Amino acid sequence: MEFLKAEEIQLAPPMISVDSLLFNETAHIKLFRGSDEADIRFTLDGSDVTSNSTSYTAPVTVSATTHLKVKAFHPDFNTSEIEERTIIKMANDISGSTISIQPEAHESYKAAGPNTLIDGRKGEFNFRSGDRWLGFQTNETVVNLEFSEAISMEKILVGMLQDHGSWIFLPDAIEIKASNKSIGRLKLKPFKNGDSKKMGFTEIPVEKGEYDEITITIHALNEIPEWHPGNGTLPWTFVDEILIE
Repeated sequence: MEFLKAEEIQLAPPMISVDSLLFNETAHIKLFRGSDEADIRFTLDGSDVTSNSTSYTAPVTVSATTHLKVKAFHPDFNTSEIEERTIIKMANDISGSTISIQPEAHESYKAAGPNTLIDGRKGEFNFRSGDRWLGFQTNETVVNLEFSEAISMEKILVGMLQDHGSWIFLPDAIEIKASNKSIGRLKLKPFKNGDSKKMGFTEIPVEKGEYDEITITIHALNEIPEWHPGNGTLPWTFVDEILIE
C-alpha cells in the first residue's frame, strides 16, 4: 500500500462568506478554513497572496470597493489554490429608477423581472437557483433606464455570467446611448476554449457627463464558436446587475 507524502497534499482553499457583494456603506467578510489547522492569509487590493500576507483572525469590514484574494498555508502541505471575490461599493443607488427590457427575459430565467438588474443584489454561479439572474437567448438585449434626476457618470458596469458548459457566453459588444446618441461602446475580446466559467462586471467607459436616461444594448455572439458542442446555435446571455459610476 502506498501513502501520500505530506508534500504531495494540497490544502483545500478557504471558503469566503460576504454579507453582500454589492453594498452602500460597509460589507462584512468571513473566511473559513477548508483544511484543519491551515493558516488563512489574504489581501484586499487584488495583489498576490503570500505567506507574509495578513493572517485572518477575525471577520473583516470593508468600506470601499475591494478585490479580496485568499489562500490557505500550512508548513507541511502545499499551499491551496486561490479564492477571490470583488466586493463593490455602489456609487449610485438606482433602485428607484424606471427600467424596461426588450425582449423580456426567458420564462425560465426571469427572476423578479427588470428590477432584478437594479436591486443591488449580486448573483451566484448557480444561476438556476434564487432570483438574481435574467437569461436571454436573443441577438440583442436592450435595457432602458430613466432616472428621477440626472446622474453624473463616466462608466457603466454590467454584471454578467459565463458558463460554457451551460451554453452561456459573454456578449460580442455592449453599447450605451443617451438621447439616441452613442456615448460608449465596448467590443469584448475574443475568448478561447478553456476559461469556461466566470462571473463579474463588464465595464463600459462612457462620455463623462450628466444623463437622466440611458439605453444599454447587449449584442450577443452571432453563434456559439465551432469548438463548442453547440456550434452554430445562438448562445445564452445572463445579466444580474447594472451599476453606474
